[in-house]
Amino acid sequence: FNVSIKTFNQSCYPRINKESLMPIARSCRTEDDIEAWYPPGHGDFYQAFSNSGLLDEFVAQGKKHCFISNIDNLGATVDLNILNMCLNQNREFVMEVTDKTRADVKGGTLIQYEGKLRLLEAAQVPKE
Repeated sequence: FNVSIKTFNQSCYPRINKESLMPIARSCRTEDDIEAWYPPGHGDFYQAFSNSGLLDEFVAQGKKHCFISNIDNLGATVDLNILNMCLNQNREFVMEVTDKTRADVKGGTLIQYEGKLRLLEAAQVPKE
């Protein structure tokens, strides 16, 4: 197999002080205070992928499908059944999800919102 693994950085958004509604970060440099910033979650994939230049690179190479996995899931592989479903049913997007366990304390969860299934990221919910 000729496998090429590409990576790119997700965006960072400033955390907001709940009293002042102002950004907690004192500068625009994330390395100055990384705790003042948060990754926006899976919904940022499309914008970050495009901003990285990888989307244009892949399209120029004639690629039509993309498998993504979080960096903390090193065991992730392409499930050929899911790939076949995407190809045979002309799906633009498919997300594989699993039931949460007690060990799943961060990340997102699926919710019903306004009659549609949505991914709710932990970063979208206040800690209290």
